[in-house]
Amino acid sequence: MKRKLGVQLGVTFAVLVSFLFAAPTQSYQVEAAKTKTEKKATIKRTANKKITVKVKKYIDGDTTRFKLKNGKNVTAQYLLIETPEIKKDYPYAQEAKDRSRELLKNAKKIQIEYDKGSKRDKQKRELVYVWADGKLVQETLANEGLAVARDTKGKNKKYLDQIQTAEKKAKEQKQNIWSIENYAQAGKGYSQAAVDAHKKALKEAEAAKKAEAERLKKEQEAKAAEEKRAAKQAEADRKAEEKRAAEQAEAARKAEEARVAQEAAAQQAAAAQAQAQAEAEAQQQAAAEPAQGQTVYVTPTGSKYHTHKCGNGTYTPATLEEAQARGLEPCSKCF
Repeated sequence: MKRKLGVQLGVTFAVLVSFLFAAPTQSYQVEAAKTKTEKKATIKRTANKKITVKVKKYIDGDTTRFKLKNGKNVTAQYLLIETPEIKKDYPYAQEAKDRSRELLKNAKKIQIEYDKGSKRDKQKRELVYVWADGKLVQETLANEGLAVARDTKGKNKKYLDQIQTAEKKAKEQKQNIWSIENYAQAGKGYSQAAVDAHKKALKEAEAAKKAEAERLKKEQEAKAAEEKRAAKQAEADRKAEEKRAAEQAEAARKAEEARVAQEAAAQQAAAAQAQAQAEAEAQQQAAAEPAQGQTVYVTPTGSKYHTHKCGNGTYTPATLEEAQARGLEPCSKCF
């Protein structure tokens, strides 16, 4: 039993040893070979000769990391220009980086070119001109007011004149970096004091903008409140006018009803009065007129008949029929 256990332990130990000291895997060998090749790759820094490259990383407006055809990656500093520092949060730094990215990203062919002077700076960055589809990127950035021209005071001057000409045009037109007073310093770089003053002005402008926005907001709120109050008052006035008109119409209606009723009552009273008067007159007339067979008095020569002896003379009694038969008229004093 002990012997069998010892054999098993021996086999396990042998497997572990073979695994630890086995030859590297194929993928490991490929990666190691690649790293070795990159370390051994060299750069031919020949002046006035363009080298085709690809972008590896965009760092800022005047610094880009390129990949050469031999697989080596290099950090390139654009010759004869300086763009604002992104790390210092300088104005137009991001715009310069974005423009460099745009020019290179849209280019079908990117090339770098060394000049006759120094090929690398103190940070071991490659000092080169950068071309995008045959156009000098340094010149484009200077022309658009996104970089200042910087003379290296050495032999790297091949395109200095055309970059400075582009810079002059942008400066005259006050484009971008040249729009801020005393910010861009031709041949020197950028003024920190101008940056501070610009940031202060921006801060004040932003504060003023916010204050103005707040003022306008309050003004609009006050206007809205006034419009709401006016609308409410107008609605109240409209309702009051409607109520007044309704009350006036109701009063007029009642007055008209009262007038009509009063007029009807007056007409009824007048009709009743007229009827009563007619009845009274009829009664008077009936009372005044002698009844048939009534005794009346007449004179031998008179033309009237009387109810009594109403004057001098001889009155003879007669019946109404006899008086009327003689053509006598009733006496106006008696009847």
